Amino acid sequence: MRTLVVMLLGALVGAATLGAIWATHGSEQQELEVRVSVERLQDGRVEIGLQQRGDDGAWDETQRPQHRFLAPSAEPGTVRYSSPVRFDLVTRAERITEAYRAQLTEAGRGMGHYFVRRFHAEDDLEALAPVLCLVDPNETVLGAICDGVGETFPAGVEVITSDDYNAIADELERRLLAGEVSQVMATSYQTLETAAFARDHILLNNPELPWTWIHYWFDPVDPRLPGEDDLFCVVSHGGGDLFWGLASETATFAAAALGINLRAESFGDVSEQADAIRQCVDDGAVSIATTLVSPDELAPAIEEAIAAGIPVLSFNSGAEAADQVGTSFHIGLNDWRAGEIAGEQFNREGTEGTILCVVHEANNVGLHERCAGLASTYANGDVEIQSYTAREAADAVIERYAEGDIAAVMALSDTVGVRILVEQWPDPQIPLATFGFNLGFAKWVEEGKIMFAIYDHPLVQSYLSVMGALLIDRMKLDPVTLFNGMTMLIDPQIADAEQMRRVTNALIPQEIQDRYLSDGEDGNEEPQ
Repeated sequence: MRTLVVMLLGALVGAATLGAIWATHGSEQQELEVRVSVERLQDGRVEIGLQQRGDDGAWDETQRPQHRFLAPSAEPGTVRYSSPVRFDLVTRAERITEAYRAQLTEAGRGMGHYFVRRFHAEDDLEALAPVLCLVDPNETVLGAICDGVGETFPAGVEVITSDDYNAIADELERRLLAGEVSQVMATSYQTLETAAFARDHILLNNPELPWTWIHYWFDPVDPRLPGEDDLFCVVSHGGGDLFWGLASETATFAAAALGINLRAESFGDVSEQADAIRQCVDDGAVSIATTLVSPDELAPAIEEAIAAGIPVLSFNSGAEAADQVGTSFHIGLNDWRAGEIAGEQFNREGTEGTILCVVHEANNVGLHERCAGLASTYANGDVEIQSYTAREAADAVIERYAEGDIAAVMALSDTVGVRILVEQWPDPQIPLATFGFNLGFAKWVEEGKIMFAIYDHPLVQSYLSVMGALLIDRMKLDPVTLFNGMTMLIDPQIADAEQMRRVTNALIPQEIQDRYLSDGEDGNEEPQ
């Protein structure tokens, strides 16, 4: 195990020193950032320590050598040294790879025992031909399986590492004809098929030869961390309300937890979103996640990414179009079902007449699905769909209300819901419902100023989109084929007054609720 041995200079007095220290191990060179801590104690001594910056960018706990004090009586101009401090230079990625290698080696040992059991007790196993292990150079870590087989199979293992499948087939045919192979171990789907075709060809033309078993080890997902320079892109629409703020924050959190290099961007203009997808392609992204707010406009950019060999998944808007544009799979809210749930709730509340469904992004197919779902279950009147920008929605809804034939308003985002209410919604007898969640909603639903809210789950959608982007990069088979264009939809729930009360109590200390949420009894302050 590689370690860095640091000798602390004990004569440092006053302030900590920050620097970069390089350690060399063989031909490898890695940078480790450390800093020295220096503290003058009450008795006049100076105590020193050393901190290492971790993979997450935070400073680890201070390490203190046994000899770490400079006495106040120390002679000026004389250098004194601490005892050594040792830091492990093995990175998180290396630890994961080594753990994976150990797991594969152990699996190989098990395979070796299995190979032994395939022979009769009277067979001289050491006189057998070795196992031929075929390793794809793109997955060399899987060669650890061969090492494990060699430890437990008496005849040992011979390894061929190549992605020249014709050469592998030629060599395998030669060895089979010469009786130099007892059985074959393949470590990738391609080498498996190569071996199977070569064996079947030889046996077809030489039926007197003994049957040769071909075994296969397949990990569908690579558990190792991707390279530091591998770019993962999450490109979404929106960006102007709390939903996308929470989504962006959670995507960043997910990337940090998963250890990947993430570029997360959000755009109010679909053409800019398409350009961002193309930029990810130009920058060599290994995986892209994007919303399908306007599938027809985004499809050409997505097609360019797929043509470049970059897998694309979709999330949030556009579930119905995901298969059409060719994304691997889709993660999002069940927008149609969300609308249905809203309609059912209006029915339970006894709403009668026209419900105004406020679409704040005219080209967003998911928002129109919410309104259509609402219309499909609302039983006591019509649903009128109007499209406004988020900025103009409040004034436009107030003007529409003034015409006198609106029974309720359904806002489709937290920003629109807040703006309508802040604009002095004039008639508490005309109920307002909304999608989204914030602490203001919790208070207003409790007080009856909003009939209900529907959670739209920005945290879950963005976290799963980042996880999906990593997953489809780690797949060893084509993700479009493997996932078969599947759709994973979240079934939303109504957040009525009781639910909002529970959420508020869970999120906010009671003393803070008493201090702040009791202010502004008119309910017109905009939540932060």
